[in-house]
Amino acid sequence: METIFDDPSTKESLLKIEEAFLKIVSDKTVLREFPELEEPAADYEKHRQSGYNDETELSFLNLYCQIHRTGSVYSESERRQLDGKHGYFNHPGGISPLLKSRPYITNTSVVADLGAGNGLQGLLFQYLYPHKQTELIELSAEMIRIGKLFQQALQIPEQSINWVNDNILNVSLDHIDFLYLYRPSKPIKNGVKLYHNLQKKLNNREKSITIFSIADCLKDYLANSYKEFYNDGHLTCFRLEK
Repeated sequence: METIFDDPSTKESLLKIEEAFLKIVSDKTVLREFPELEEPAADYEKHRQSGYNDETELSFLNLYCQIHRTGSVYSESERRQLDGKHGYFNHPGGISPLLKSRPYITNTSVVADLGAGNGLQGLLFQYLYPHKQTELIELSAEMIRIGKLFQQALQIPEQSINWVNDNILNVSLDHIDFLYLYRPSKPIKNGVKLYHNLQKKLNNREKSITIFSIADCLKDYLANSYKEFYNDGHLTCFRLEK
């Protein structure tokens, strides 16, 4: 059976992701705070030594999930804000968006992740495809602190990442070239406010944008000028040309 490592078109990016994971889980500062990462890291290293097979793939994806969920901490007030808009908590978006984004992120791009958690996905976009800046918008100050540990482990320059500790309702998207989000809230009750907010921001743009939306709820709020160019049931991609 083929594994994710067998596709020659994505092999280079996957090995770069692997490199990033191993840097994070071998960093002394990270491990001092999160020793629970040692076990999945050792498990992956053991399988990697025997080659890139099915078991290695499963171990690789488990390591990704373990790093992604590291430090899922919200204060009581932050939790209330998320609950108020029916927000989700730290679901991993998967490897696919990282691999498929390559043609859409250039060295002049400004990339944003709405609800970035500990920033892993956004940090990986920057690590894989170095670009002007990645903006990581996250409500939890503690998650941002952890993300900065990951950033240091990956040796990503400070100026390449803009950490924004705020509600995503408050941020401007006018300057963003590539937007990534994993359904930041359910489109029900107070959660609908977010989509109306995004609708206003995205449908009144003066520059092009590519959107990678996980578990998409945006489609019904985007203008017809947005063209859907990919959908696998998990990841939906849109493009607006200006």
